[in-house]
Amino acid sequence: MNARRVRLAVLAPMAVSSLVLGTVTFSTTTAAAASPTCSVRNTGNPDNLLVSGNGFRPNKAVAVESANGSEGSVKADATGRFSLTVTDASGTVSAQQIGGPVVGCGTAEEGEQKNAKDQYNQGFKQGFAAVKENCDAQQQQQQNQGLTRVDENFQRGFKDGAKQATEEFCD
Repeated sequence: MNARRVRLAVLAPMAVSSLVLGTVTFSTTTAAAASPTCSVRNTGNPDNLLVSGNGFRPNKAVAVESANGSEGSVKADATGRFSLTVTDASGTVSAQQIGGPVVGCGTAEEGEQKNAKDQYNQGFKQGFAAVKENCDAQQQQQQNQGLTRVDENFQRGFKDGAKQATEEFCD
């Protein structure tokens, strides 16, 4: 009987503490998953930035502001995402919902770099796919080069993608 009390005295606190620790871990994971994020990217107009975010409270207003005071407001959609074009923004851009944290979205300069990378990646994918499908596609693209103005980052990516596909599939 005495050994039974000792076992109960030792095992009961261990069982309770494992339940408490499991709850703490679960709560921490849930809170981390709800962290809002946002980013900036350039639009076709050099005076505008496209600010996009996700993880915000659904169907609630999001205020967007830049270091120079340019601002706007948009309602997050049912999934907590938003997209807003801000005019004459410079410096750091941030977004916030009432009662929520201020979320740094980035700077206009980062938007330019992201746009250049996106253009290169898009060109690379298209160049690779075109040459993979038809080994003469790179020559055709070079012949049509003067017909329309193409972003130089896209063009560089297209050439690199076509070159890689040529090495893998055409020789």
